[in-house]
Amino acid sequence: MRRRVIIENFGKIEHVELEMKPMMMFVGDNNSGKSYLMNLLWGFSSESSALLTHLTENILSSDLYKECEQYLIGKIAEAEIEEILSAEWFEKFLKLLNLCVEQNKDRFVSEIFNKEMHIGKLKLDMEDEEKIEIIVESTSIFCEVTNRGRTNRGRTNREKQGYVITEKTMWIRLFKYYQMGMQIEGKDALQRRKYVKFVLNMLLKYCTDISVQEGDPVFLPSSRTGFVLSKNLIINHMYENSFNRGSDLVPSYFTKPVISFLKLLNSVGEIEGKNQELCKLAEFIERSVLHGQVERQDTTARAFLYKPENIDDSIQMYLASAVVTEITPLYLLCKYQHMISQMFIEEPEMCLHPQLQTAVAKVLVRMCNMGIPVIMTTHSDIIIQHINNMLRVNNSDKKQELMEKFQIEEQDLLKEDQVGVYQFTCRGEESSGIEELRAGTMGFETTTFSNAFEEMLELTYDI
Repeated sequence: MRRRVIIENFGKIEHVELEMKPMMMFVGDNNSGKSYLMNLLWGFSSESSALLTHLTENILSSDLYKECEQYLIGKIAEAEIEEILSAEWFEKFLKLLNLCVEQNKDRFVSEIFNKEMHIGKLKLDMEDEEKIEIIVESTSIFCEVTNRGRTNRGRTNREKQGYVITEKTMWIRLFKYYQMGMQIEGKDALQRRKYVKFVLNMLLKYCTDISVQEGDPVFLPSSRTGFVLSKNLIINHMYENSFNRGSDLVPSYFTKPVISFLKLLNSVGEIEGKNQELCKLAEFIERSVLHGQVERQDTTARAFLYKPENIDDSIQMYLASAVVTEITPLYLLCKYQHMISQMFIEEPEMCLHPQLQTAVAKVLVRMCNMGIPVIMTTHSDIIIQHINNMLRVNNSDKKQELMEKFQIEEQDLLKEDQVGVYQFTCRGEESSGIEELRAGTMGFETTTFSNAFEEMLELTYDI
């Protein structure tokens, strides 16, 4: 299945066609639009995505909308169906989705960035190689009349005083395993709109969210140390709406992804999940990166403490190294097994020695192989090289020998079709070009790094 997001004239980004993959890396020049693009992709998985399928009056009056609505009403009217969406109707619903996206795209990006924004083009494209099924189910439910005049509803084969009603549910099944349904409650104009929007929301998810995990999209911004150390100060002295547009309290405001990160940082650990794979990742981070543990204080302050290995006492986070404060958010998500649908992380290499960069890259690869898509910005040739090594080991004739020698597990390996790498290059002050890199025999060759190394080596040689 090929799913693409097409973007034009967004900030410095002139044009890009992103193919959504389980691991995506944005590399290249500073101030070239990498974070802009990642914030936008986060929006597709957030509650803000509902803005993209808003049915405006122009859309409701269009012939395309009326066709799609009548198609669904016709299917709902049938007693019970299970039908694969034909190529013709797939294209019509996709066209309707892009009509909605076109009319709502500026409102969508303004919501994400918390300020008035404009995007020249935002379009979704996908191929219907996978089956998309529309299913309508009928369920008979017995309603028993009680002596108080109320009804108790439940399935039963026994004869009781009451009556039987039939309820219908429409399901959309995607990816052969992902399915969501909604109750059919009538055929008035408002309900018909809900049915159409339900299908559009599912197609939007189909194109932009390739995760197989339930949970929330997690955004880990750069400057994680600053947020970890100042978390309580920010949250205790400002309400959420202080960060939003229109507030008189704060002249500059955070983006919605950063606000979501602050909320997460304040609440992580309140509820533990049951994902043992994430728990194992936390243990790996303890051994390989932290050389200790980060603890969450069970106090109203909700502060974090760092406990180094072989030391009885914990220390305040401002006394810990930058390695600890940078890795703490990722570690806590794994330790408390937070429900993660997608991982967005800016510059995971921040403040890390090359050996530790490799360890963090291994964590992100394992997340990807757990079904949690990973999207990152990076300036680290170490991380890129680790990804290349995992691709090459997987394709090597000496795969088992290499895995045994370097203690590599299957969950550490990647396939080429899992990874997308996009290189950003500034074109003057106003625009950036984006090139999708293709993997060769040595993996992904990122000229943004190799060119810099060549210049440095040339100077070294001449000296």
